[in-house]
Amino acid sequence: MSLMCRYETENSFFVEFFEKENEVREMRGKVKKGIVLALACLMVFVLTACESGEHINLTQEESDAIAQYSAYLIMKYDTRKTHKEKLLDEKQLKKAYEERAAEEAEKNPVKKDPTPVPTEAPEKVTPTAEVTPEITEPAEVTPTAEPAKPAFESLSECYDNKFEVLFSKSIVGESYKGDNEYLSVYAPDGQKLVVTEFIIRNGSSQDLNFKTSDFKVEYKLISDKKTYKPKMSLITNDLLLLEKKLTPGESTSGILVYFIDNDEIPKSVVVTNTDLSPDKIYEITINN
Repeated sequence: MSLMCRYETENSFFVEFFEKENEVREMRGKVKKGIVLALACLMVFVLTACESGEHINLTQEESDAIAQYSAYLIMKYDTRKTHKEKLLDEKQLKKAYEERAAEEAEKNPVKKDPTPVPTEAPEKVTPTAEVTPEITEPAEVTPTAEPAKPAFESLSECYDNKFEVLFSKSIVGESYKGDNEYLSVYAPDGQKLVVTEFIIRNGSSQDLNFKTSDFKVEYKLISDKKTYKPKMSLITNDLLLLEKKLTPGESTSGILVYFIDNDEIPKSVVVTNTDLSPDKIYEITINN
């Protein structure tokens, strides 16, 4: 009998033990389901934000609040009471979040638009009568003559005064006969001939060789319409090719030949020396 009672007592103990164990397991299963459900809700919230293409920027305080609330949900359904004392409850968590939100509002106050100040309507302006300006014609300006170019004092100065050079005469016609009648110059059709003659003398006490190429002297004939340069000819004393040795006091002649249109009138010959002074000129007047 005693053995039977002992058996029943032990048997009922084990039955109660297994029942308690089953209750604990069921409670833990519910806790796990609650944790999984909370995490699933959090993931749905995060993935929904990613799907919409929006990027949520959380402050450090907001991240801490979410982490605290997640820990609270996990610990709330945990059967172990090890960490519950250290965890804030819902009221404390809400209060802390509101305090942090108030601090953020104080740091970054919302700027309000200033109240617009009403402006006074502008005064009406009475239009004045139009005034027709008087138009005065500008006074006539008399053009000033161009300043005269600097001139050489003599034709000899164009040759650096190494020789005495003088203008002799000018000839206008259809032909010119030199020392040799077979070397005469004739004007082409529609043009006429202008020849200028010069005298070149050695005024020094020693023999000198006159050579045109030694001097940068240029001649230009000015007509009433155009400007002409001299033409090279076969006449022996053509000044463009002249080269002759002169003893002291000896003289020689030189000529320059120009062809101009028949309807033109020769006015002058301008002489320059680009080596001595390009701006200076010596002008010879031609008498027709």
